[in-house]
Amino acid sequence: MKRILVVDDEANIREAVRFVLQEEDYEIMEAENASDALRLAVERKPDLIISDVMMDNGNGFMLREILKEDPVTASIPIILMTGAAQGAGAWDSDPTIGYLVKPFTAAQLIEALNFKVK
Repeated sequence: MKRILVVDDEANIREAVRFVLQEEDYEIMEAENASDALRLAVERKPDLIISDVMMDNGNGFMLREILKEDPVTASIPIILMTGAAQGAGAWDSDPTIGYLVKPFTAAQLIEALNFKVK
C-alpha cells in the first residue's frame, strides 16, 4: 500500500483529500503545518507528499526545498495545492512538482496522483 502525507492547515481540506485517497487504497498520514510534515517525512518516508502552498507555519515551496536538501527525503515526489501560484508563474519553476488548483475535484486529485505515484 502506497503511503501519502497530506499537509494543509485546514482540517476540512485534509479530511476531503484523505477520504478520496483512502477510497483508492492509499495509507494516509496528515500534518497541519510544514514542521510536522518534515518530521513525518523523515520518520515515515511517504511515497508522495500533497501539500498546501500557503500555510500559517511555512509554505509548500519552502517544504519542498528542505526536503530536497535531505538525502532521506530528496526523492519524495510532491504535489502542491494552491489557488494563488499559477498567476505568479510558479507552475514553471520546477518540473518535478505537480500542482493542483484549488478547488479541485476528486477526479483531478486522482489524475495528479496517478501522474506522480507509480
